[in-house]
Amino acid sequence: MTDMATALRHLRWADERLFAQLAELPDAALDATYGPANWTVAHLAEHIVGGAEWYRYCLTGVRWSDLVLPRTPADLDALRRHLGAINDVLLAEGSKPDEDIRFEDEDGPRSALRSMLLAQACYHSTEHRTQIACALEVNGIPGITLDDYDLWAFTEVSRDAPA
Repeated sequence: MTDMATALRHLRWADERLFAQLAELPDAALDATYGPANWTVAHLAEHIVGGAEWYRYCLTGVRWSDLVLPRTPADLDALRRHLGAINDVLLAEGSKPDEDIRFEDEDGPRSALRSMLLAQACYHSTEHRTQIACALEVNGIPGITLDDYDLWAFTEVSRDAPA
């Protein structure tokens, strides 16, 4: 059976890196968009965290919080720390046996395999990191390069990290 621990560690690392790099950009970068005007970088960043809260809820029953749309580096740092704690929960969930998880959503009772919820959490964050990078690029704001978040970048950093 394939273990999701490495994918979940990558998720935690990539999310941490994204929010740290966003905090280094000018505050105006949070207003960048590439499509629908209401999906700014700030909204996408908030949505990444809100999505992580949703997957945590599905897996553990812990409800989501009222998130603040980031406007400053301090806001991004608060979201980064909150997201890191959620990703730690997701990583812990990845060590549990795969089984059908039951939860409630707006349509009523639902269920999904633990592995699928965790895989979707990884995909969800990746999708929105890509949208953020696109929004910044089309607005001429350098700073986020998607290749810096890929498997090879993670493997290189992981190899150099102390055990």
